[in-house]
Amino acid sequence: MNRRDFLASAGLVPALASAQQGVSSDPPVMRMTAGPAPTIALNHLGFTPKARKLLIVRLTGRTAPPQFTIRDISFPLKPFSLTLPLKPAPRGDFGDHLIGDFTELERAGQYRIFLPDEHSVPFFVRDDAWRRTLPKPVSYFHAQRCGVEVPNVHPACHLDDARRRDNGQHLDVTGGWHDAGDVRKGMSQTMANGFGLMHLARNLGEKWDLVGSGLKVLLDEMRWGNTYFLKMQDTDGLVWGGTEGEAGGNNTGNNWTDNQIGTADDRFIIWRKSGNVQANWVTLQAMVAQAFQAADASYAQRCLEAGLRCRRAAGVPSGPGENAGELAWWTLADLELWRATQQVSWADSAAAMAGRLLALQATDYVGSQKSIRGFWPMGRTAGAPDAPGAGPGGRYPGAASFQNDAHSAVPGHAMMELIEAFPKHPDAQKWREAMRMHLEEFVVPLCGRSVYRIMPSGLFFGSPTKEHYRPLEGELTYRYFMPARADGQWQGLTAHLESWAFMLAKAARAFERPEYRDLAWRQMEWVMGANPFGACLMTGEGARNPYPLSYFVGVIVGGLMNGVAGNADDEPILNFDGGIDWHTNEYWSPHVGYYLAAVSELETGGRG
Repeated sequence: MNRRDFLASAGLVPALASAQQGVSSDPPVMRMTAGPAPTIALNHLGFTPKARKLLIVRLTGRTAPPQFTIRDISFPLKPFSLTLPLKPAPRGDFGDHLIGDFTELERAGQYRIFLPDEHSVPFFVRDDAWRRTLPKPVSYFHAQRCGVEVPNVHPACHLDDARRRDNGQHLDVTGGWHDAGDVRKGMSQTMANGFGLMHLARNLGEKWDLVGSGLKVLLDEMRWGNTYFLKMQDTDGLVWGGTEGEAGGNNTGNNWTDNQIGTADDRFIIWRKSGNVQANWVTLQAMVAQAFQAADASYAQRCLEAGLRCRRAAGVPSGPGENAGELAWWTLADLELWRATQQVSWADSAAAMAGRLLALQATDYVGSQKSIRGFWPMGRTAGAPDAPGAGPGGRYPGAASFQNDAHSAVPGHAMMELIEAFPKHPDAQKWREAMRMHLEEFVVPLCGRSVYRIMPSGLFFGSPTKEHYRPLEGELTYRYFMPARADGQWQGLTAHLESWAFMLAKAARAFERPEYRDLAWRQMEWVMGANPFGACLMTGEGARNPYPLSYFVGVIVGGLMNGVAGNADDEPILNFDGGIDWHTNEYWSPHVGYYLAAVSELETGGRG
């Protein structure tokens, strides 16, 4: 039983209609689109003084206002206002819009924008407009701790985790974090928490928290999660996929247990040991080893040795299933092992992995078009619609470019890390040229197709499911959101956008291109309110927050929801009906992890 079926059986969401089964009705959330109000799309957090500041106004049949006014609403009130023009945005996807540019406003304060018939939420202009939010998502991890009582959140839980599915033997895998609005502990999902914490520690160090909490808070939280990750390493050195499956064998694991080992409600270890999980795990252990070296050298060494053992057991991934996502993670894993050990062999291995990753890049135009190239494909090649990964079935049927619910920018992320780590490597110029093509001939053009400048979910060959795919050129199409009629597992793409922001922030620094940083901010601003619903997707920040699907513990400050998804017409949808929909409203670890990584990277690269 998958998540969709579990929730449907519990009466929490309608079953998703399947076009393949000839069912014509769609669940109510798929019929939702952006309503008549608000028409203002604006980041709720605000802006740093030097950042580019944009107001987007949707035109919905009314007379277009010629200007907008910004007023200081700080207390005590200050007599300040600024009136600026609204200009028609170039015609793009999602309809007609006006744009207001108030980048010139650098004066610190709290403001509100006024139109003749509408006003914005309050927002700040201040140096720490984004940085001040970081403690909230960090606290979200603490609230999601499993295997211990979290006061005011939940009692001690899952002390009986878990048993092997092959022989029923109990193994102690207590601890870790619940991965979403449920209580499962998938490895690939919850390791995203660790990556967020480790990038935050790496990028901002002791000063990550403006009140001076220091690194100890981050390291303590990382140690808690990593206790579980270390327990998940089998005797062969490889790592299991998570702790989820119920005793009934339906592999959901969305249940509290009686905390008694050996009873019927014990959960099961996911027995699969996928290559992606191994690569994620090695990358994280090497990062943890570096972060803990000064604070606890013996623990750092333990994590490093565990990571090395897994890397050696995994060997060199190869074969017909080779794909850009897994190669990118192995590139990152070997790079982090080099950083942790300073052994040249790991640097050489990272460069070799990168060479294989580059060999997959679509450097030629595919799909009978001459406008887009430089992307990574879903399979071994993007040269034809029947390429591996581009066939029927799965949540991304017919996909041309690499797509992932959370880590969609990981191939570019891996290349940017190599460029930063080895600027004088013999292949460095080749890496830079590959990334210039990726950015200038894939990312920037696709982001430019809407006024919001968000990165679509990816490219497709034609229309592989019975829904709308936006024509690009030739055989290539694209969707901003996941196909809703593929397998029912569609969701909002908050982490997808944040992963692109993270990569673009790195590119802005490496290539000295501030426009990449502006584009990174556009991805983050969509998540925090500059979207067609004017909704902030983080609990505890901004306004017009949808209610989260978190039916075990309720709202968690700092949690980020799956967010805006798309219907069959690829138009934005977001459920405001009490949060009873996982597709758009459920919390998920990768959203929170990538938020920390992206904001800390943007802070490191300059706040403008």
